[in-house]
Amino acid sequence: MKFLICLLALSFLNLMANSSRVSPHGLEHKQPKDFNIDIIKTVVVGQSGETDFKTVQAAIDSIPSGNNNWIKIHLKNGIYVEKIVIPIQKQKIIIQGNNPSEVIVQYNDAGQADSSGPIVVNAEYFVAINVTFKNSYNSRTSLVPHKEIKVAPSIVLMADKAWFYGCSFISVQDTLADFVGRHYFKNCYIEGAIDFIWGGGQSIYEKCVIYVKGVTKDESVKSGALMAGFITAQGRQSEQDTSGFVFKYCTIKGDGKAYLGRAYRDYSRVVFYATSMSNVIVPQGWDAWHYKGKEDKITFAEVNCTGEGANKQGRVEWDKNLSDRDIAPLVKTKTFISGDGWMTTLPSSLSSL
Repeated sequence: MKFLICLLALSFLNLMANSSRVSPHGLEHKQPKDFNIDIIKTVVVGQSGETDFKTVQAAIDSIPSGNNNWIKIHLKNGIYVEKIVIPIQKQKIIIQGNNPSEVIVQYNDAGQADSSGPIVVNAEYFVAINVTFKNSYNSRTSLVPHKEIKVAPSIVLMADKAWFYGCSFISVQDTLADFVGRHYFKNCYIEGAIDFIWGGGQSIYEKCVIYVKGVTKDESVKSGALMAGFITAQGRQSEQDTSGFVFKYCTIKGDGKAYLGRAYRDYSRVVFYATSMSNVIVPQGWDAWHYKGKEDKITFAEVNCTGEGANKQGRVEWDKNLSDRDIAPLVKTKTFISGDGWMTTLPSSLSSL
């Protein structure tokens, strides 16, 4: 009897460990409950043992063009050194790992904003869960000399309707190319130094950790002399353009210094809501970049943020003071990125996350 009780206890603990884990970045990573209810097929990718495929790209290639059913690609633990492209005709793909610290998709490639890095997503309805996407160019544990840095995305999003949970995105410049479309990120980790969340996307980042990596002017500069980077470079182009980046309940920290963002286009829009900011944020907060003199068109705002970096003493005079009425439609997923209800058509089990 005692043996049976111990066995049941161990089984319960194992179930809890597999269903909810805490990453080194302090983010909780759960597994969806009853995930296979809405999945018509699951294929397994791994570098050893019995699997359906050895590479992620081979698994994607096996999915028929015009697919309209949810297909899951389960990645076993390992480092997948690949350059992956998801074609526009292959929608409703889910890439899932057990833990982002143990499932890493990476590639060493730089120079092209729209094609460098380990993965380019051209298809709508893409989902990724508990996977790290890493561009290993400029991969260092210490500070990175500015002269060595090149454009090196860890992911390139070229399509509408993408959903990420518990994923990590790691590089130095242009880490997350949020080019176009509506995207939702929850419990994700994003690391970089220069414009490392950028593009013309219309996205919400919820409960994410944003890590500012330190950059020096040259190899000889000591850690005390850091160049200020930029967390965001958003590319909204007109008043009618619905795009923008909204960060809510996030945490900003790191070993570098950075502006919250700089304007990538005339009507750039970035909002930080109820976000904790460490002292990595420079006092000015924002930069108009090539649009100096046109600051009235730019929407850069901080609402209900906390921490040393959220102190607005020294901020640029043109950052926006949004009212509760202004901020409400931006911070709600239903109104800002899912007005047509596309998020309700995702696998129902994702609601458990």
